[in-house]
Amino acid sequence: MTRIEPSLNLHQLNLEMENHQLKKDLRERQFEQFTLSKIQQVAKVGTWKLNHLTYDVCLSPELLTMLGLTQASCKLKWNQFVSLIDPAQHLALETKLIQLEDVEHPAIVHTFLDDTQIKRHFKHFSHTFTNSIGQPLRTVGLIQDITEEFNQAKELERQAITDELTKLYNRRKINASLRELINDTANTGLPFSIMLFDLDHFKRVNDAFGHNYGDEILMATADAMRKFLPSYAQYGRWGGEEFLIVVNNVSLTDACNIAQHIKNALNTIKFPNKKSLSASFGVTQFKRDDNFTTLLTRVDQLMYKAKQSGRNLVVCG
Repeated sequence: MTRIEPSLNLHQLNLEMENHQLKKDLRERQFEQFTLSKIQQVAKVGTWKLNHLTYDVCLSPELLTMLGLTQASCKLKWNQFVSLIDPAQHLALETKLIQLEDVEHPAIVHTFLDDTQIKRHFKHFSHTFTNSIGQPLRTVGLIQDITEEFNQAKELERQAITDELTKLYNRRKINASLRELINDTANTGLPFSIMLFDLDHFKRVNDAFGHNYGDEILMATADAMRKFLPSYAQYGRWGGEEFLIVVNNVSLTDACNIAQHIKNALNTIKFPNKKSLSASFGVTQFKRDDNFTTLLTRVDQLMYKAKQSGRNLVVCG
């Protein structure tokens, strides 16, 4: 017995050491899993795994949360999963997911409406593991919810092209739209017209009633433009109290009529001294030999002519 007992004790000690190491490894894995889960939550990332033998897809808890699903829904068939994340265009998305490894930067972005009809924006990454003869065994995918970043980028883009006060396009945007239309007209041959108008004696308004009141007049001018301009018109605040309007596929006569309606609408805006707001308009149509500079020079001269002729006029040419 004396020979056996030391051997048993040594064996028991080895088992206890192995058990201790296993518990330590388990704690490390639990810690790593906890850390990974928290990272995924902060990064708004979830993962999925596709078994190519059964075409079952297993979704991570983080992805289930992102999609608003319960733990019971963690395993889906591939067609159910693709339809879930992109119900409107699931066939196109499925093709893109399969082809991700064939592109230099394997990521795609798609947008869909969730159950509350709110637009969500997801970025997808995936990789397929194959056997020794190239047959797919498992595809691992990652989905990141980039809705917040997407909306922030859109808002920054909107701010870059929007006049802060009137919420109309700013000069940079309306000029870019005009340049683009000039280039397009070379191919389409369709007519377009532009209008430039300036609020008469606007400095007097600011001096008499204050800049805050002047801002209200500029905003009221923007509202009048929105009311009388067609939906396809592009327009913006071109300067301090100057506004530029670009109307595609509209004749000079029709453009002059539109300008007259806007002028009349502005005349209904009254100052505290009972006088009416007025504006001087220049209106012209794009000609075959025009460029950006010649077109704007001509419409500016027509507006100046309206001012010289007594203001509160529409001069077309």
